[in-house]
Amino acid sequence: MFNKILVGFDGSDHAERALRIAADIAGKYGSELQIVHVPELRNDAVAVGSEVIFIPIDDSEIKALAEQMLAKAVVIAADAGHADVSTKVLRGAAAEAILLHAKDTGTDLIVAGRRGFGTLRGLLVGSVSQKLTTHAECPVLTVQ
Repeated sequence: MFNKILVGFDGSDHAERALRIAADIAGKYGSELQIVHVPELRNDAVAVGSEVIFIPIDDSEIKALAEQMLAKAVVIAADAGHADVSTKVLRGAAAEAILLHAKDTGTDLIVAGRRGFGTLRGLLVGSVSQKLTTHAECPVLTVQ
C-alpha cells in the first residue's frame, strides 16, 4: 500500500513519535523510509547602540547540525525496528520543502509530528503539519 514513506524530523518529541510510527508502518509494508530534516535558518543578532547587526550562521555549522539531527533519527528508526533508511537535508521553508520533495520522489505517505520546534510565527500562520495536511498530494499522518 505504501511504497515510499517520508518522515520529517526536527528532534522534537512529536517528531520522535512520528518517526517511530513511520518506521513501524514501513516495516509492516516493506516500504522505503526516508527521513528528512529542514534546518531552521536563523541569524544571531547583536545590538550595537540603536542598531541591530545580524550575524549569519556559517553553512558548515548548519550542515554539521543537520547531520547530527539525522544521525539521531537513524538511531531512533533502527530502535523502532527499521534500520534501512535514507536521509536528506532539505532547504527552505519546512512545509514547502517537504511537499516538493515528496512530490519529486513519488512519496505515498508523509508522517509528521503535530508540533515541532517551530517559531512563534508558526503558531500565528499555521504549523508545518497543518500545511502538509492541506497541500500534500498523498496521505499525511499527523502524530500527536
